[in-house]
Formats: sequence, C-alpha cells, structure tokens
Amino acid sequence: MALGTETISTIMSTNVHCVKVDQKIKDAIEVMMAHDIRHLVVKNDQNELAGIISKNDVDKIRPRHNKPNDVNEKLMESLNIEHMMTKNVRTVEPNDTIKYAVELISHCSYNALPVVDDDKLVGIITTTDLLTYLLRHC
Repeated sequence: MALGTETISTIMSTNVHCVKVDQKIKDAIEVMMAHDIRHLVVKNDQNELAGIISKNDVDKIRPRHNKPNDVNEKLMESLNIEHMMTKNVRTVEPNDTIKYAVELISHCSYNALPVVDDDKLVGIITTTDLLTYLLRHC
C-alpha cells in the first residue's frame, strides 16, 4: 500500500475530549492539562460540533512562566471558550485518506481535524498522529 493511502480511521484518536461553548477558558486549560492534550473539540448546546480550541489559543492569554497574575486569571475565568475557539472547522471522515488529511493540515495551517461520520464526531486527527504515522513508515 502506498504511503498515505491508508484511511484516517487507522491512525485517528477516538478518545476525543470535548468542552462546551459556554464553558470558561480556564475549564479548557484544566481539561488539556489533565489529559496532556493540545486540542479540544467544542460542542454547542445541541451537542453538535461548534469549533475547536487549541493550546496555542489559550496560551495567548495564559500567563507566561506559569506565574499567574490577576488580569490573566480574570480573563481565564470570565471568557467563554466560544470567544477563543476556531469556528467553521474543516472536518474529515474516517474513510478519507491520510494523504488527504496531510494536505488539509499543511495547506490550511490546521494542527487538528475533527473526524465525523454522518455528522457524528468519531475522532480527531492531529499533526502528532500524522508524524507518528510517518515515523512508523520511514
């Protein structure tokens, strides 16, 4: 089989951590730290995909050097995830090829793509997943 022709389903993460649009940025940070992850899928009140938030997004307001200050703490406690998430997220399907995911991620400057099947979230694929795949095949 040619490199990249396998389906996304063979390398995607199926244990997807999600947050809601109305949760606070602080909640997203806590989930990311607790699970050592860099991307969270964001769902709306109808439990539908609303966006994605990354560690890079929250690092924009997170205190540097892990020394919290009052301004940053208040921002993290007051801003909803909806204010910082990426909306209108591109998605992929489990049967799309790994090559297709690489093309989307590289051309569109994404670091993660939710994987949906019949509009249902079934996984996520990240740059780390793609690099791990590449390392296994080189």
